[in-house]
Formats: sequence, structure tokens, C-alpha cells
Amino acid sequence: MSKKIVFISGVSGVGKTTICKYINDNHLLDQYMTIDIDELENINDYHESNYHIFYENAIKKAIYISSEKNIILATCINPTDFYKINIFKRIDTCINILITCSREELENRLKQRESSRNCSDDEFIKGQIEYQNYMLKHLDLYHLHLDNTNNSIENISNQIVKFINENIELN
Repeated sequence: MSKKIVFISGVSGVGKTTICKYINDNHLLDQYMTIDIDELENINDYHESNYHIFYENAIKKAIYISSEKNIILATCINPTDFYKINIFKRIDTCINILITCSREELENRLKQRESSRNCSDDEFIKGQIEYQNYMLKHLDLYHLHLDNTNNSIENISNQIVKFINENIELN
């Protein structure tokens, strides 16, 4: 069976998980299972040079647990790692959506996170800002880019649902 997978990508703090939760809780795409990649694998178990293996293992798990459903996967995947993953023969359609927000908004969101998530450290925040800038330099690798700085979760989620419905044909 072939799967359709939508990657909701972006750095920590842009709202990927919140968007996926909204889509799921409001039954906007019931033919999809929304999954946060952090629930599948721990990226800290991998070295930066083999993050593509982390993604490959997590996507394999997502395919397995989604059963008959297609997948929406919240992830921080590096756009260049998309092409290192070897499981795409099991995926019929792959859509990459990038979520970003302004530097100031990202910094505020990360500083407001609970301390157990270790996101409020200045070095971590600086790294996330640099990573987002890297992703923005590679917009050609994404099918859709949405900036949610001044957008509601509802509005961003509805734009994603509309894009998926218009661009992915379900059998």
C-alpha cells in the first residue's frame, strides 16, 4: 500500500505540533493521522552527520502506526535530508510545508516554554533562528510556506487543509 505524507516542517517553537493537534482535534483531515516526530524517535540518540537515519527510522514507524491512514508529520527535518531518506518508495505522494514566524516571535515563544523542554537558553534560541534562516534559504524545497507570526492556529491550519485538499488526490 502506498502512503501520502505531508511534512509540517519548521524549527522548535513555530507551532507545528499545535497546528497538527488543531487539525486532528477538529477532524479537518480524518483520512490522515497527525504525528509529532518527537513521539517516534529521540533525535539526541543520533549524531548530526546521521540525522537522515533518525528521520528514516521515524518515518518507518509513522508508516507502521498509521495503518491505512495517510500521514501528517510535524518535524524539524532539514530540507536537504529529504533526499537522503530511503523509504520514499513506500510513499506515493510527499508534500513539504514550511511553517515559520518572525525572529522576535520565535524568541518569545521559546522563552515562554516550560523549563523542562530546555528551549529558553540563548544558545538554543540562536541556533533555532539560524536554522530557520537556513530553511528560508531553501524555500524551493517546499510546496508551501506559511508565516504564522500574525496568524491564528485556525487560519494556518485551514490554509494547510485547503492546500492538501487541492493538491493531493485521495484514492
